[in-house]
Amino acid sequence: MNKKKTLLLTNDDGFFAPGIRYLYDVLCEEYKVIVVAPEKEHSGAGHAFTFHNPLHYRTIGNEKGMPGYAVSGSPADCVKFAISYLLPARPDLVVAGMNIGENSGLSAFYSGTVAAAREGAFWEIPSMAFSVCQQSADNAPRYAEKVPGMIKNILDAIRGDTTGKNRVFYNVNFPPCTPQQAKGTRVTWQSMAFFDDRYEKVEIESHVSKEGYVIYGEKKNIEPWNTYDSRALMNNYITITPLTFDSTAHGALPHLRWLEDCEST
Repeated sequence: MNKKKTLLLTNDDGFFAPGIRYLYDVLCEEYKVIVVAPEKEHSGAGHAFTFHNPLHYRTIGNEKGMPGYAVSGSPADCVKFAISYLLPARPDLVVAGMNIGENSGLSAFYSGTVAAAREGAFWEIPSMAFSVCQQSADNAPRYAEKVPGMIKNILDAIRGDTTGKNRVFYNVNFPPCTPQQAKGTRVTWQSMAFFDDRYEKVEIESHVSKEGYVIYGEKKNIEPWNTYDSRALMNNYITITPLTFDSTAHGALPHLRWLEDCEST
């Protein structure tokens, strides 16, 4: 009998959020799942990590139905801490989710869920993030059932890739419809649509102030083609977007080379 691969499971909604439990239940059949997740919600944390303050963690036992470790830090902290301290050996896979709220397009830069997968890729471990549109939150358990098969298909697809496959991580989003209504799966580019973020004044109960500001807004200038994740998701496709962390603007390099000569004049 083949030994089960070890899968590190995390999220940004917190250890006791329902989305991570949906994935835990379906992934345990195929993998040895170790849960290391934030003890509280870290939505929108991006790739923040704990630097000046010490981390702490507590062990969650079987009595909660999902044993693992609740960590005081961010999703990126959880992956970094698990790999470099908590686990006896590197996991074979890193999976983040199920996030309630899509992370397509530029949302991926803000997402703690996607950052957890990015952190796994930093360690050259195959890593994936799974999110479902807010409008489809009730369908999250059924979309979670698709995740083991999607993981297998992605791993099979990249098995023959020798071009730095483990420096790539995979951002998967489920659409705002039932699984039966989904039109299929698209492998997509990351959307470059921008957010028209604004702030609204609200009344709050705080010892500091009686008013605060809440961000709101929506994506603008979404590309019209299903080759981009945000549009394909809106059109009820499941999207798989391969990402990497080279942010170099390669097209700008030739236009800037002359600056190197300026230093010698």
